[in-house]
Amino acid sequence: MEGGFWRADAGVVAYAFPTYDGTGIKRDPPSAELERIASTAQRAQDTGGLVTDVRPGLREAVAFAACPVALDDKRLVAWTLMRVPIMAAETVNTLILAVSVLLALVVVSGAWLGWMISRWQRQSADLRTQLAQSERLATLGRVSAGLAHEIRNPLGTMRMKAENALAAPTELRSMRAESALQVVLSQTERLEALVSSLLALTQPLRVERHEVDLREWLQQRCNAHADAALQQGKQLAVALSPELLASAQGLAFFDPAQMSRVYDNLLLNALAHTGPHGSIELGASRTPAGALLLWVADDGSGIPPSLRDTLFEPFATTRVDGTGLGLALVREIVQGHGGQVALATALKGTRIEMELPWPAS
Repeated sequence: MEGGFWRADAGVVAYAFPTYDGTGIKRDPPSAELERIASTAQRAQDTGGLVTDVRPGLREAVAFAACPVALDDKRLVAWTLMRVPIMAAETVNTLILAVSVLLALVVVSGAWLGWMISRWQRQSADLRTQLAQSERLATLGRVSAGLAHEIRNPLGTMRMKAENALAAPTELRSMRAESALQVVLSQTERLEALVSSLLALTQPLRVERHEVDLREWLQQRCNAHADAALQQGKQLAVALSPELLASAQGLAFFDPAQMSRVYDNLLLNALAHTGPHGSIELGASRTPAGALLLWVADDGSGIPPSLRDTLFEPFATTRVDGTGLGLALVREIVQGHGGQVALATALKGTRIEMELPWPAS
């Protein structure tokens, strides 16, 4: 218990600490509490009665009391303060130690978790590398198998024709030799086409974009194959959505030469898989997202289910005279334009759709 007297013009004028457990006599009031003593005493003087106040703390609470002294000097106020322990010092020290240990555990756990995350990231990167390598090896295996098959067939045909010509009787040898040479020439052309297609796939694709009038360009692609379609009794048609019919909106932006190769491959496939009196459509429209959608659709026999997942991979074909590289080249060119190509759902026949970015206005 501490206490004394206070005056507004002089502050603390008397002080006593009868319960002080230190050595000697404590004569100075607690400097940390002077402001609270003055405010409490001033309120007591202003109200003319008893005023109490409590300052809570972590380890202790300090209770203040003040009241005017009933003397001739009305400016004199008596005050006291008492420190009430809230928590024992040992308990506080234990709590601080526990919190420190907890924080240390959090730091250690965070460091361990960071190390584990870093380790998982390295393992994930290694797995992705291994997966990519496995995919490359698998693709290389499929390409190698398809290439061997495509080369072996023409070689086998040429060898068989040559052996038959050599084994023919003398009077038939000349005729069979001429027939064998014609077969060798045709199979050589097939091998040359295979090599050209392979080179087109392996060489870097250079895309030179230009403004293209879609209606005119699609009609040109249609006209390029019109004679072949007419000889086979098949119909070619161009379809443009209404929003692209206007010349202002019919100007696309892509490499017309490269995309012509795409349409040539797709139209040759469509002609090969469409029956007599069949129809083939070349079309263009805008997607809801604003991209350019191109397609080639036919009402032929469609794509076998076994070939759908690998349709755009090298050597994926059901044609005896095909190399299986046409659709792989289509995918490379479309992706080179920043687009995508896919086999779309069709009620009948085959529909190949290509989505290309539309130029910014």
